[in-house]
Amino acid sequence: MKRNLGKLSALSLSAALLVSVFSGCTSNATKPTGSTEKSGEAAISTIPLPIVSKPITLKMFVAMDAKVAATMKNYNEIAVFKELEKRTGIHIEFIHPASMDAAAIKEQFNLMVASGDLPDLIYYNWINDYNGGPNKAIKDGVILPLNDLVDKYAPNLKAFMASDPKANKQLRTDDGTIYVFPEAQSPNQFAKVNPNPNPAFQTFGWQIREDWLEKLNLKKPETIDDWYEVLKAFKTKNPSGSGKGDEIPLAPKGAGDLQNWVRAWGINYGFYVDNGKVKYGPYTPEYKDSLTTLAKWYKEGLIDPDFGITDAKQFDAKVMGNRAGSWVGSTSGTFGRFVQLMKAKDPSVKLGGTVPPYVKGTKSYNFNIDEIKVASGGGVAISAKSKYAKEAAMWLDYGYSPEGGLLNTFGIEGQSYKMVNGSPQLLPEITNNPQGLSIDEALSKYSRGSGGLAFIMTPEIWQQRMALPEQQKIIGLWKEGSYDRTMPPGVTPTIEESTKMASVLSQVNTYRDEMFSKIIMGQVPITEFDNYMAKLKQMGIEDAIKIQQAAYDRYMARK
Repeated sequence: MKRNLGKLSALSLSAALLVSVFSGCTSNATKPTGSTEKSGEAAISTIPLPIVSKPITLKMFVAMDAKVAATMKNYNEIAVFKELEKRTGIHIEFIHPASMDAAAIKEQFNLMVASGDLPDLIYYNWINDYNGGPNKAIKDGVILPLNDLVDKYAPNLKAFMASDPKANKQLRTDDGTIYVFPEAQSPNQFAKVNPNPNPAFQTFGWQIREDWLEKLNLKKPETIDDWYEVLKAFKTKNPSGSGKGDEIPLAPKGAGDLQNWVRAWGINYGFYVDNGKVKYGPYTPEYKDSLTTLAKWYKEGLIDPDFGITDAKQFDAKVMGNRAGSWVGSTSGTFGRFVQLMKAKDPSVKLGGTVPPYVKGTKSYNFNIDEIKVASGGGVAISAKSKYAKEAAMWLDYGYSPEGGLLNTFGIEGQSYKMVNGSPQLLPEITNNPQGLSIDEALSKYSRGSGGLAFIMTPEIWQQRMALPEQQKIIGLWKEGSYDRTMPPGVTPTIEESTKMASVLSQVNTYRDEMFSKIIMGQVPITEFDNYMAKLKQMGIEDAIKIQQAAYDRYMARK
């Protein structure tokens, strides 16, 4: 079995030394009950390959990634999992929900839990989507507490947590329980051997047709007032050159895209923190101002009238059809893909980005986590029903080793990347795909380096996934927004708090979303805002804010 050990980069070898240094460290957190540790069995310091002497199969529940779905029907088709099976002796049988819609995924997850027929591994957002949170999932017998398993059989994750206090804090609940193997995106993990890792994790933001701006002699908009003038010009001055008057100044892909615009008023479309005080954006005076403005834009035809029903294919058609003037989206799957596809179709097309918009006299804010250590609440948990908890922990932990991280991030050497001066470099098959796939779509055929599941990303991937000059520039613009008000990942209400929170927010968020669209589209006048606020209060939003405040305060007090 080839493992290419002789070809590992200097980065990986040095990181291996880092792992060995920390593999003997033990967390001081209290270990919860429910241990699966075998009495008297010593902790391992490295993951032995193969992990098992006889092949076994582990089942994993995970929603299909749209970037994978572009070319494949199941994660088993991804080259990385075939190679992992060769190295570890463990086959993963993936169980994908029938739909990628968030509500459908949650429904299928709930049906699976209710049936009691649980797979060995479950990828889910345990903080935000499980009623009662991760500790309740453990109490319900759905997943295992991982403290003992990590201590005994996950030396690489253990080392990562010991070396990075922020990651260690984010991976636990308030009582110290470890519940998930996370997707870890720590650019500082290998800082000693890669002194200039790309720290840009602000990979979502505002995108615009720069060629339209230039044609109309307009500056890039920054404030909401600037945006209004630009959108009016896009609407009335025929920047596309079609002469049809069919330009869409602002083209959201669904109501969720448009909801991001409330950030310009310094609020989030959910919870955020303002000088240590937890707030709920749609329950603030600033929210009324944002709705008033967006409703005005919609009435004047500056926002796509079909924003609420626009799906991914329709959105692509509007952008690629030279009709959309601006939108929001990711650096890679949206922006990078459009840059490549539209340039190939028309070299004169020029796409760019703007700083996060803000109201004149205030400042620009970001509410996406910058420099994430671990994904917020999401990751792979081990089922309480699994007969292979030890083996599952070891299989997952391999992704936090330098060799396993490289495999999970870059895929197969010679097929998706090559080593250049000790550093992994994506091949043209990925960066300039002959089938017209975006970098992330092409990479997804070989690895999970575009995001998802459980491993530490090898840092070089960031600059290469964002290799286009336009992408490098847009990341810099997006990062100009302040992160002062961002809610940190890993804030975990107690079981009782989480249950109460879920009960309140199931009503509040449904009503919030309904009223957002109705007010924007003029179906409900803004004069009804006071009644809207009273309804949220009646539903218990102030109780939910208090719960989130208490959870935030406990998180900040964690050691």
